[in-house]
Amino acid sequence: MDGSKLFGSANWVMMLGIVGALIAAQWKHEVIPAAALAVILLMAIAKIRLIVLDFMDLRGMRPNLARALMIWPIFFSALSLGKVVLMAIL
Repeated sequence: MDGSKLFGSANWVMMLGIVGALIAAQWKHEVIPAAALAVILLMAIAKIRLIVLDFMDLRGMRPNLARALMIWPIFFSALSLGKVVLMAIL
């Protein structure tokens, strides 16, 4: 991968991290609403994809390993969102 594409990917990862932190910081000691948590988790999944494909250089090279590395954080993100939804229902 060339340096300019990796630099662009690094910028996206940093931007997604900063935006996620700003969204989470809006609710200092309160419970984060489910919609905000869903946005934060979607941005985390986008960061996972960028990191696995670009920084680990797995884009088009080892698709099964890339898929496995992306599935486990998505699984735990879904579990945390499910926990928030269950707590809101109960």
